[in-house]
This record gives sequence, structure tokens and C-alpha cells, in this order.
Amino acid sequence: MKPTTFASVRAAVILALLLAMAGCAGLEGPGESGRPPKPPTAAQDPRFAEADAAWQAGRHEQSRNLYSLLMNQRGLPKDLKLLAVKRSALSALFMGDFKAAQPGLDAWRAADPAAAATWEWNYRYAQTLSGLGRDDQAREHLGRLISENRVPWLVQAEAAIDLSLRHAKGGDAAAGVRLLAEVHRRGTDPAAVAKMEEYLAKNLGSLPDPALAKCDALVSEANLDSFPYNLVALERARRAALTAADKRPWLRELADRLGRAGELADRTLPQRILNKGLEGLAASSLVPVAQIQAPPAGQTVAVLLPLGGQFREFGGKVVKGIQAGQAELSQAGTPVEVTVIDVTQPDWLTRLQNLPPDVTLVGGPMHRISLQELHSSGLVPGGRVYLMFMPTLGEALHEGADAWRFFSSPKDEIDALLNLSLGSFGIRHYGLLRPEDRYGQAMGELFALETARLGGQVTATGIYSPADATGWDVAVQQMLQQAEASGGFGAVFIPDDWNRSDGVLPYFFHNKVEDLLIMGPQLWTEALTRAAATKTSINIQNYRLAVCPGAWWSDNTAPAAQELVRRMRTEGQESPDFWVALGYDFIRMAAKLGPIPPNPAPGDVSTRLAQAAASMQWSMAPLSYDPSGQVHQSMFLFRPSVAGPVPLDPEGFRERLNTIRSRAGSASAPETESSYLAPREEQSGMETAPPGDGLSAPVDPSVSTTPRPPAAGVPPTYPAAPVYPAGQPVPAHQPATN
Repeated sequence: MKPTTFASVRAAVILALLLAMAGCAGLEGPGESGRPPKPPTAAQDPRFAEADAAWQAGRHEQSRNLYSLLMNQRGLPKDLKLLAVKRSALSALFMGDFKAAQPGLDAWRAADPAAAATWEWNYRYAQTLSGLGRDDQAREHLGRLISENRVPWLVQAEAAIDLSLRHAKGGDAAAGVRLLAEVHRRGTDPAAVAKMEEYLAKNLGSLPDPALAKCDALVSEANLDSFPYNLVALERARRAALTAADKRPWLRELADRLGRAGELADRTLPQRILNKGLEGLAASSLVPVAQIQAPPAGQTVAVLLPLGGQFREFGGKVVKGIQAGQAELSQAGTPVEVTVIDVTQPDWLTRLQNLPPDVTLVGGPMHRISLQELHSSGLVPGGRVYLMFMPTLGEALHEGADAWRFFSSPKDEIDALLNLSLGSFGIRHYGLLRPEDRYGQAMGELFALETARLGGQVTATGIYSPADATGWDVAVQQMLQQAEASGGFGAVFIPDDWNRSDGVLPYFFHNKVEDLLIMGPQLWTEALTRAAATKTSINIQNYRLAVCPGAWWSDNTAPAAQELVRRMRTEGQESPDFWVALGYDFIRMAAKLGPIPPNPAPGDVSTRLAQAAASMQWSMAPLSYDPSGQVHQSMFLFRPSVAGPVPLDPEGFRERLNTIRSRAGSASAPETESSYLAPREEQSGMETAPPGDGLSAPVDPSVSTTPRPPAAGVPPTYPAAPVYPAGQPVPAHQPATN
């Protein structure tokens, strides 16, 4: 079964949601360059006072909203309008809304052209580009700034520090130190050069150990006294002395040497660092303001997503969810940075390989081709923990040992259906009507195995050609004939997409079988959701006894689901769907897992996953992990309606089944049981599948109970089956079997 496509293309929106925060190079966040005068509250809109209070308190969502309104106010003095434009842009940036931050920064520069020559504006612009996943453009921007003669030298120096740290983190430490040396040599004002030295010393303090080690490897006796090798060596010695007392004499000796003979404009800097550490140093020419500093350092994770080509719709939605989760975590004081790697770029495996060693948790990929490339590269497991957005890891990787999944499986779909039909309704005999393709075969075989495991039996099977509708009636008739000799069946499973299922199903009614429980895969839930969104009509009379599973519904009363919906609505974005919920739950799960050491034992990872999942507030259907690391998703059940998929009320649905069966008369279902039984708790000898949660909705009285079978010998009318491009990503929970 090939996956379905999304018609809409919103590449610009998707690119604007990529949260590659690790690309911000670790430079400490500057604050406003000077404190703008507060607006006179008596003469101005009182909302200025409210906006200023929100800004000073770090309530950036509120300040962004207030300043966005105020900056469009007519007759506003120029200085107040500039203040509103600037703070609106920065508030969007600080809350992680890079999509809004970029046009906000452009508006700031338009309102104050001189801002383009300041470090504050350029730092924030580069930070925004990295947040959008455009780290290469951020580096290009910083490079142009360094070579721009009209820009003050100290601004160039700060840009060089930022860019050099990016190089160090990216694995090219040599390019970074060369750049610093070149810009340092160009400095002519000793006071400004001394500032550059202080800023670099401060920012080297936040450089991860692996990146600093790469810089330190470039230091030799020949260049030890030269900038920036002298400060790199000093920072390396300082860190060593913090944990090893025998290294302290060397730190003192080095500080004395650099203070006497080092290539420094500020010869007092080494001794100040020796005496007071880095706390008294400034990281920027701009005065830091507490409420707008970068969030406290937290863990960093990576995600592998398709952000280009025909997969970009899915990858972009996952990033939206990650962004929403990051904002929530930051507000809670547990920030998680994310490096997003686009698997549609040719260098994605190189970028993955060059991630800092402390990035030990990786989410994705979400397509089997990317998974195959990842496995062939030898990077998995490779010392990191991979949570794959895949329904299966295939045959090459062992789940719970080589990698783990953060996604449902075909078994989860089938378990949800059997939990209702066999467990709650007592149906033990099943029909299986499937297409003659790989997806139909895989789902059919799994359904038969799971049914037998739980005490049921598939008593009749029908197979039809997906491309030849003229044979569908015959396939149904032959399956019903099998049932006559084997005790009948009370439910039928049709593992196919909605379009073909909609064409096959009326043949049951044509053959006078009107009271079967009809069970479809998650593909039906997706199709129903799209049909409702596009106001496409469906043959609802055929589905009054139908159910299908799914992992998301927007009206879910779970707190996390409601919070996600609220956040998306507040940001003026589209309502979340499964893919957004996947990203939202993934990043919050990463926070619960906490930092994972390199090369962890698989058993330890499985235990951590099980514990974190058990304590999670899920927005999508809950995931759980067993001791071996196998994941299960307790999927929701839905019934089709004209409004899309509606959460199932099991008791109301049981009454409907029994009512229709009792009046079916001679056209009764072929199963021998006379009614659908009481809930599973009243039965014995059957395994209990994990229950769904929050499934309650009244039976839709508008659904017709009168089937409309086609005339004899006339195939039903149904929408044409879509043609899917090769290599399409697997939507929602369809197994990647093609």
C-alpha cells in the first residue's frame, strides 16, 4: 500500500519552523544596547506600560502580542514605534517563534537602518536563521559582516567569535582559529582589541569539551603565545585545574607567561581569569539583560526529518510540534535544544556523524529509504540512542537493541480492533477481505495471527485485485460461501485504503449481509479526516457499523492534547494533527529521559524509556515500552461520520449492533452467535489488550440504517483510487512494506 499525498505545498512555512538551535554557536545572548526610555504612562496608551512590564518580566508571548498591536498604532512617536517594533521581533525570537522573528527583524532594520551595523541586530538575525534550520545562511551572513568595511571593527570581531565557535562545533576548528587570528590582527584600537580578547575568553568557557579539544590540538609551542591559541590553551588549562589539583601549577605558569609575553592587548586578562575565573568577563559588547538571556544550558537532541521534496509536509509538521514542546519546556525551566538534520540533503549523514558527542539521542528518520541509508552508513547504533518514527525497523535492525521506535505498528492497529470486537463484544469468528498486494497480505497475515492468539478465528478469506473492480463482487461471494461451511463470521477486516474499501464494501449489502461489524485500518481514519477538512462527501450509509483506529483526535480531553491545541491556536497556526503531536510528544519525552550517556546498555535504555513513557502526559495515543524495548501504542477507535472520524462509544455501539442484528430477519449475519456479549471483564481465558482512553461520544442519530446496495450486476460507484508517487513517506501508521 503506497501512502497518500498532501496536496498543499507550504515550503516556506516548513522551513521557518526548523529549530536547529545548536547552530547558535553557544555565544551568550546579548540584551538591548542601552535601556530605551519608558513611555510616559500619562500621555501614551496604557498598554505600553503593560507591554513593558511583560518584557521586563520575561513574559515574551504577552509582550510580543502587545507590542505587535502597539507598533501599528497611528500617530505613535518615532522612538516608541521603534521600541515596539524591536521588542515585538525580539519577543518572538526569545519564545522560539523563528517564523515570526525573521520578518520582525526585517521590520526593525527598516524602521532603524542603523541597526544593520550593530552587533545586536546581526547576532539576532544569525540566531534566527539558525533557528529556521538555515545554519549555512547564518554563517554566510556572519562572513559578509566580517568583510564589510562600513561595519565597526568590534562588530566584525564579535561576528568572528560567533562564526569561529560555529566552526569549532561543526568540526572545522582550524578555520575558526585562523579567522580569529586574522580579525585580531586587523584591530587598531587597543581598547577594542582588548574587548575582543575578553569576549573570546568568556565564550570559550561555554564551548563543549570535544570542540575545545579540537581547538587545543592546534596549539603548539610555536604558536602558544599568539592569539587565539593563547586563550584556547588557557581555557584548556583552567578546566583541567578545576578537577585535578596537580594541573594548577601549570595554569599559574601559563597565566604568568601569557601576561608577560602573550600576544594580548590586555596583559591583565590571564591573571584576572586565574584569580576570578570567567564570571567577571563580558561575553558581548551589549549589556546582558536577565530576562532575555539565552535559556540555561540543557540537553541537546537531534532529529532526522525530510524537509524538502515531497516529504516536506510531514517533516515540517513534526518540527511544528517540536517547537511547541520546546516553548513549553523552556517556560518550565527544562530547555531542550534541537539540531534538525534534513535527510533530503546529500550531506545529512555527514552532519549526523559530526554531531557533538554529547548529542546522544536522535529522533527519526520517518521513511524507510532514510532508514536504509542510515543503517548502511554504520552510524546506528554507533553509541547514540535512536528513536525511530517508523512502524517497523525491518529485518536489519533489532528493536530494543540497535534502535527503538517512537511510533505505532500495524499490530497496534489490529490490537485496538480486536480489543473491541473480540474482547468487549465477544465476536470470535472473523472474515478477512484484502487486496492482492503486499500491504494487504502483510496486514491480513498479522490479523489472522493476532486473532488466533487472542482466542478468535478467521473463518473466511477473500482476496481481490486492487486494479480490477469487476472481480470484487465475486471475491465477496466466495468469502461468504466459505463462511457457510465454517460457522460464519460476525466481523470483517478490510485492510485497504478508503477509496477501494468504499468500492468493495457495498457488495456485502448486495449479497444481503447487512449486520457485520466492519473494521478498517488507520488509513480510513486519515481519509475521513481529509474528507471532512475538504468537505468531501462519503457514502456514510455504508459505515453505520464500521470502526477504525487512530492515534490522534483534536478534541481529546487529555491535558497535553488540549495544551498543544491551545498553543497552536495562540500562535495563529493550523490545528495540530498526528504529525504535530508526534513532534510535541517526542521533545517532551526527550526531556523526561534526560541526558543519556554515550554507548548506553540497551537494557538501561529500555528501562528509561518504559519509566519515562509511564509518567508522560501524552497528546497522542499513549506509548508504552516493555522490558525488551518493544513499543506499543494504545490507539483510539473511531466511527465514520459526515463530520469525519468520531471517537467511539463502545456501549452505544454495542446497542446499535444488537438492534440491527435483532431486526435483520432472514438477512442475518452469517455468524452463529446471537448477540454481542458483555465487556471483556465478564469473560474468562482471554488476554487483556491495553485499553484506549477518553473514548466517549454519542451515537450519531443522523446516520442512516438503510443500506443502498447497487443493482444486480452493477458495480458500485466509488472515487478513483489515487496514484501515489514512488518513495512517498508513510503517512501516520501505515506499515512501510512497499
